[in-house]
Amino acid sequence: MMQFLVTRLTALTRQPVLLFLGIMLGLIFVVYGTYRQKYVGASDWYGYYQEARLLQTGRITLPTELPVAEYPAVVPFGFYAAGNQAVPQYPPGYPVLLALAGFLHLEFFVTPLAGLLSCLFIFLLIRDLTEPWTAAVFTVLWGFFPIVVFSSTTLMSDIVAALGLIASYYYYRRQRLFVSALWVGLSLAVRPTNALYLLVFAYPLLRDRHLMRYGVYLLVPGVLYATYNHFVFGAPWRTGYSDISHDLTSAVFFDHLAFYLRETVRQLSLPLTAFCLIGLLIKPTREKLFYLAWFLAFLLFYCFWQSGGDRWWWTRFLLPGYAPLFLLAALGFAQLRRWLVARLPWPALRVPAGALLLATLTLLPFRSIAFGLFEQDVWVKHKGVDYRDTVRHVAVLAPAHSYVGSIEFTGALRLYSELQPFVSTHPNAPRVIERVLKDGRQAFLLIEPWNRADPAIRDLLARFTATRLPDIPIWGGLE
Repeated sequence: MMQFLVTRLTALTRQPVLLFLGIMLGLIFVVYGTYRQKYVGASDWYGYYQEARLLQTGRITLPTELPVAEYPAVVPFGFYAAGNQAVPQYPPGYPVLLALAGFLHLEFFVTPLAGLLSCLFIFLLIRDLTEPWTAAVFTVLWGFFPIVVFSSTTLMSDIVAALGLIASYYYYRRQRLFVSALWVGLSLAVRPTNALYLLVFAYPLLRDRHLMRYGVYLLVPGVLYATYNHFVFGAPWRTGYSDISHDLTSAVFFDHLAFYLRETVRQLSLPLTAFCLIGLLIKPTREKLFYLAWFLAFLLFYCFWQSGGDRWWWTRFLLPGYAPLFLLAALGFAQLRRWLVARLPWPALRVPAGALLLATLTLLPFRSIAFGLFEQDVWVKHKGVDYRDTVRHVAVLAPAHSYVGSIEFTGALRLYSELQPFVSTHPNAPRVIERVLKDGRQAFLLIEPWNRADPAIRDLLARFTATRLPDIPIWGGLE
């Protein structure tokens, strides 16, 4: 074994680009692992995590103490009432990965591993398009890109959705169509809106006469996903998402367009943005136009999406469309470097000059790190710990198996205590409280500061006799 390691290390020293890449990928994974999320609360985090835990036990519906049909308010966010069952809202792709990793107690490493794999596929793609050193440096730029770091350290599906498309495109370029189709299928099971990619990907498939063949291959993961939808939601074409038409509106289009373009450029930096434009406009090709269309498909769709537009991390919606920007930037940089080096009058300086230009790019990750420090929500080691700590505080005040109404904490209450949560703003909440009090048990309200004036909360406080307990010192105070 020792001889094998020595042999491999010797081989790496003969290929400095691979040694550099290996060190940087190791560093990136350590960063992702250090800042990974370990605590769960809110809606999305809880929904994914709880669905994974259910899958590990061989079930998909969430058990509740009170019947769902009669008391739908007991269904926490991340799930919804379907008849007398609480079913998950989110697609199964990401929870399945969490469940599989959970058997090894590695569920909180899924997104760091997905982020690491995305870096590897970015390297392989750019290496094919340019040359190894450019690919290695741009891989580091991708690995420290703020929204990539944010998504690789958070219990969300964005980086996994992006990885599926990046890997799929790599295998397509290698003519491994079946593997490519499997990656696309996984990405759709993680995020159904990745079908936007298929709209533009159909063009190169049609041009290469692979459209029908690829469609047949895509049936394999498609049938699995459709079977899940039929079993859980009653029809192959249904997902846990309700009709999204009310979430799409032209009223926010221009505001969102300005927001996403501004935040994209802010994260990329002006140099990378310039390289993107150079890569696109200098010697344009069909493949480069495909990269542009890939990005625009996600940009334009989410400009109509009502949510978002206020915090930089909403660019996570666009993450599956950001990889082609890095491909264009790498192509643009390679073209610019060749042009500048070729015009040096001293041939002996051309190689060092090209290396120096490439080396200057290694300063950009420090800018990305500074971006995260400025925003104060990237380099956070204990994401979500407030949910666990708040629930533990409530568990000291409320007897076990009491019912606690909340909005943000319904999931965390199930995970970190023996308390029974219900959604305090649900129209059915008064009936839950009446039933609990009738059974001789206690009911509490955990009120977020921004929900104090909510009409449903005020109605509950007016309808039932309530005693105010000390505020919990979190987010400005909870009651």
